[in-house]
Amino acid sequence: MKDQYSAIAAGRELGRPEEPADCEVVVFAGPSLRRTDVADLRKLAVQAGRKLSLRPPVRRNDLLDLADSAARYNVVMVDGEFGQRLAVSITEIRSVLRAGQPLTGASSMGALRAVECRKLGMTGSGWVYEQYLSGAITSDAEVALLYDPDEYLPVTIPLVNLRWLLAEKARSGTLSAEASAAALSVAGVIHFRDRRPSVLLRCWKAELPANTFGILESEMPSELRDTWDRKRLDAIDAIRLALGAQK
Repeated sequence: MKDQYSAIAAGRELGRPEEPADCEVVVFAGPSLRRTDVADLRKLAVQAGRKLSLRPPVRRNDLLDLADSAARYNVVMVDGEFGQRLAVSITEIRSVLRAGQPLTGASSMGALRAVECRKLGMTGSGWVYEQYLSGAITSDAEVALLYDPDEYLPVTIPLVNLRWLLAEKARSGTLSAEASAAALSVAGVIHFRDRRPSVLLRCWKAELPANTFGILESEMPSELRDTWDRKRLDAIDAIRLALGAQK
């Protein structure tokens, strides 16, 4: 993550007052975090002497109580509703920022809104945010996925995670740039609602050379997918930053 996208640094550049040490950190998150991540972040908050409030993925009107409150918050937007309910609006974000509540976004809906609202004072962080900010990614659908609404566990794999994994494979020389591009192209044809690991593997096996498929298949076991879940990694980094912890 680049330092210039740090929520704290960006807030200072915009002239916002620094938050008090006891400022409550409010996080809107869901499928970008696992239960173990939440437990670790709660422990970190205790160690840092900070109050951490975890709320479900943000949707329309969820920010209004923060904008109207006299309390001070540091708000981190990670996940949000896309199609199930109305998405969080730019008007709400403007209200929170005008109320003097620092607001940063990362990982998923947070990254999208941070790019859209950066001139209003919202800040962003993480690889996903940087990709949208630079224009390397333009489609909102790249961060979309299906998830279990009770446990917030991902059911499908968002394209942005595969984009990052394949870029890393190309960077390390494990796959050629051409092979990585071909694998991403195959994955991109699959609708986000259908991009389950089994479907992805079946399509890759049918379309890619055996050696390329073998390398990608080795990354698909459930115990490994979290290690290259870029949305998850960005979310953890953003929340740690809001709690005042170093990476």
